[in-house]
Amino acid sequence: MSLKKIGIALAALLAIFILYTIGFTERGINPITPTSKAPDIDYSALSEEAAKDLQAYIRIATVRNREREGALFLKSILDKRGIPSKLFEYPGKPDRVSILAEMKGKDPSKEGLILTNHIDVVEADAKEWEQPPFAGIRKGDRIYGRGAVDVKGLGIMELYAFLLVHEKKIPLERNLMFLAVADEESRSIHGTRFLLEKHREIFNGYEYVLNEGGTGSRDIAIQGSKVFNIQHAEKGAVWLDIKAKANSGHGSTPPVSYAAKSMVDFLQDVQSLGNKTMIKDETAAFFYALGGISPFPNSFVLKRSRNPLLFLILKGVINSNRHLRAMTRNTVSITGVDSHPVGINVITSETSASLDIRILPGQDEKKILEEVKAIGAKHGVEVSARHLESGTISPMDGLLFRVLAGVATAVEPGSIAAPFLSPGTTDSSYMRQIGLKCYGLIPALLSSEEIDGIHGKNESMTVGQLKTGIEIIFKSVIEYNHQIQK
Repeated sequence: MSLKKIGIALAALLAIFILYTIGFTERGINPITPTSKAPDIDYSALSEEAAKDLQAYIRIATVRNREREGALFLKSILDKRGIPSKLFEYPGKPDRVSILAEMKGKDPSKEGLILTNHIDVVEADAKEWEQPPFAGIRKGDRIYGRGAVDVKGLGIMELYAFLLVHEKKIPLERNLMFLAVADEESRSIHGTRFLLEKHREIFNGYEYVLNEGGTGSRDIAIQGSKVFNIQHAEKGAVWLDIKAKANSGHGSTPPVSYAAKSMVDFLQDVQSLGNKTMIKDETAAFFYALGGISPFPNSFVLKRSRNPLLFLILKGVINSNRHLRAMTRNTVSITGVDSHPVGINVITSETSASLDIRILPGQDEKKILEEVKAIGAKHGVEVSARHLESGTISPMDGLLFRVLAGVATAVEPGSIAAPFLSPGTTDSSYMRQIGLKCYGLIPALLSSEEIDGIHGKNESMTVGQLKTGIEIIFKSVIEYNHQIQK
C-alpha cells in the first residue's frame, strides 16, 4: 500500500473518530415534570413549627443508643394528629427501638412508598463545637446539633410531609409508610436488618424507598450551581483484619524480614487495588448532568466521559478530587496499624492492621478478598474477613427517582438533579437486597461547610432548608401517586 493510501486511511479514521466524539454523548436522566396540583401550604409557618421539633429531637442524645426515647418523641407528634404507630423493640435491648406509621392507599398490594430515616446519631466532641452538640440551640435561622443533617433533619422533613398528607386528606393510590429506625450508624443489626429478618411482612406491598444517602448542594461542583444529588447506588464494603508474625529481635540488628516491615510492605502493595478508574453507567450519567451546567469545553468533556480520548482529560480531574476518586474506583483505606510496641529498641513479633476497602457496584467482594489474600501470601501476612458486602444499585429510570428529580428542580428554580453513587453505605443497601428500589436525598441545598458537618463539628441546618425539604417531599408524594393514577 502506498504512503498516499495510508495517509487517506488514517485521515478517514481520524474523521470518523472526530464525528463519533462530537456526535456521541452519554445518556442523562429523565425527570418527570410535575403535573399534579398540591394544596396551598404556608411552608414558612410550618417550618417554624418543624424547627422546634427538630431542636427537641436533637436534645435526645441518641448516640448509638437511646432510640426508644427518640421513637417515643416521634410517636407523641403522631399521637397529637391521631395517627396510630407501632414500636419495634430489639429483643433483649429495650432501648433499641424503631417506629412505623402507615396510611393505606386504594391498592395496598403493590407500589407502596416508604419514607425512612434513622433515630441514632454518631458521637460529638463538644470541645470542637461552637455550640453544645446536644442542646439544639438556634442562632438566627440556623439550628445546631448532632443529627441536624444526619439525619434527624431528614426525619423531621419526612414526618411533616407525612403529617401533611394526613391533615390535607391527600388521596393515596398506594400505601405510604413513615419508618424511623434504630442503629443505622452501627451496621443496623438492631434496626433495619432486624426488621427485614424478623418482621419482613411490614414491607409487603412496598416498592420504593426515600432514604438518606444523597444531598442537595450549593456552589460545590461548580460555582453558582444548585445540584440535587439523588443517591441510587452504594459501594460495597470489604473489611479485613491483617496479621503479620515473625521472631522478635533487637532494633540494632534487624533481620531482612520481620513483622512490622512485612506489614508495611504489604500495605504499600495492596494500595494497587485502588489504582484503576472505572466509569460505569451511573457515574457517566452523573458527569453528564454536571456537563449541563458547565461552560465549554468542560461541558463537552463531561457529557462524553467514556470517550477514550476525552477520558484521559477527565481522569486528571478525577485523580485530583477525593470524592470523584471514591465514585470511580475501588478504594483502599488503612484504618489501623499496631506493632504492639514494648520499647523503642525492640522489634516485636507481631503487627496487626485493618483495611476498609470500598468496591463499586458489580464488583465481586469475594474475588477482592482473594486478591488481597494473594498479596498477603506474597508478604507472609494473614488476611481474614471481618465483613463482606456487595455494592447495590437501583434503576435511574425508577418512578420515584424521576419524580424526585422533577419535583426538586421545580421547587428550586435553576437547579439540576444528578444521579449519585454513594461511597458510604446506608440502610438502603439492605433494603435493596429484598427488591426495594431505594433513593437517597436530603432535599435541601447544603454548602460544603454544612456537608462537612456530617459526622464532623458544628453540624447544623437552617429553617429555610427544613422548609425546602418538607415541600419537596410532600409534593413528591403527591406527584408519585398522581403518576400511578395516570
